[in-house]
Amino acid sequence: MHKILQKLLFMVMYMNESVSRGYLNEPYRLFHSTDKRDADFEAHSHDFHKMVFCLKGRVTYIMEGNSYELQSGDMLLIPQGQIHRSILHGETEYERMILWVKDSFLCSFGEEALLGPFAPRQGDGALYRPVPSHRGRLMEKLTGMERSLKSDLPGARLMQDTWLIQFLLELNGQLALLPPRPMASVRTDPKVQEILQYINSHLSEEMTVEQLSRRFFISSSHLMHTFRQHAGCSVHQYIRQKRLSFACDRLREGERVLQAAAQAGFRDYSAFLKAFRSQYGYSPREMK
Repeated sequence: MHKILQKLLFMVMYMNESVSRGYLNEPYRLFHSTDKRDADFEAHSHDFHKMVFCLKGRVTYIMEGNSYELQSGDMLLIPQGQIHRSILHGETEYERMILWVKDSFLCSFGEEALLGPFAPRQGDGALYRPVPSHRGRLMEKLTGMERSLKSDLPGARLMQDTWLIQFLLELNGQLALLPPRPMASVRTDPKVQEILQYINSHLSEEMTVEQLSRRFFISSSHLMHTFRQHAGCSVHQYIRQKRLSFACDRLREGERVLQAAAQAGFRDYSAFLKAFRSQYGYSPREMK
């Protein structure tokens, strides 16, 4: 009986973490973790940018139909709105540093180089494997930022900002000078990529598995299986999250809530409100 209660308590704690994880109320946040409970087991997206720096272990990240095999020292750059999830391998410890940062914070400096690392990249471009000397310079900035986050000295917050800006500028410079090369550690499926491109360019239209299967000349069962395997979620989940992300972008641009919902393909306004709050932790009006 004690073990059952203990398991239920763990499930409640994990559910609470899952509900709150993914909402960013400050300009940025840095995590240094080895806890498997906070891994991205479910496919999801954020309304902020994300960087995963694998320090130890081996993990597969599925993002927008691509599978990235991260090794120690690898970095994955996830722009806002990109649907992703992780798959841990074996019993080895998975240590990583994760950075969340809002686009509005980066834009506030008026410097395009700060946005450079999170520019959308196709295929293997999201995975960066720096050489040891470059990795050391990046790690220096992140550990400096980490120390500042724990400091209560005057000016600590300004120092955090400084380390973050240095990190992003260093990373952007490295990516510009040493662009990622094709790697065997990135896998994709051309057919799934075709389907994803079609979905993203027709979000305002009605879409079902049956319609997609007819359009791409594959059976519904094969489509659902292949899509989940390569995208990390069902067709329905992918379309729903992409519509929410599109609506979020429209709201940022000043569109009214009703119009943003309609443009994103939501026919039921109450369903849109419920889905939006579930995804982002606040209502569309609170966001505006």
